[in-house]
Amino acid sequence: MRRYETIFIVTPDTSEEDLKSVATKFRGVVSDMSGLVVAYTEQGKKKLAYDVKKQDKGYYVLMDFVGSADLVAEIERNMRLDDRILKYLTVKLEDMVDPESLEVIEPEPPEETESAVTSEPEKVESPEVQESEEAESPEAQESEETKSTAAQKSKEDESR
Repeated sequence: MRRYETIFIVTPDTSEEDLKSVATKFRGVVSDMSGLVVAYTEQGKKKLAYDVKKQDKGYYVLMDFVGSADLVAEIERNMRLDDRILKYLTVKLEDMVDPESLEVIEPEPPEETESAVTSEPEKVESPEVQESEEAESPEAQESEETKSTAAQKSKEDESR
């Protein structure tokens, strides 16, 4: 089996339900053809570099999977037929892959706004640590100065 990665762009006006149905559809195609979805990552809505089918934005999705070449052909056929898909690109990552050795990555749930508000406070370094760093910096400056003067002397010696 081979490992592939397909990135596709879904129309930006697609609802959450439709995005979930697109995910289940393509995951189903992979599983029906005895493949394995390693990762399915929704990367969000982004601006396109140029208009595609009169759309200037798109919802990016990255799907990493293992399967045969026939599986890739079937996925791309389904993407061509689906009006919600603006563009797609499939890349072969590895030739010979053992599906049992791969670790299936489950998508992380999106973070809620409340968790961002209750984030951990920033660490404040103790004064002892700050003083020790300040003490080190003059020594470091002195060593750099001695290196630069040694380099200048060696250049002068070479020119003579």
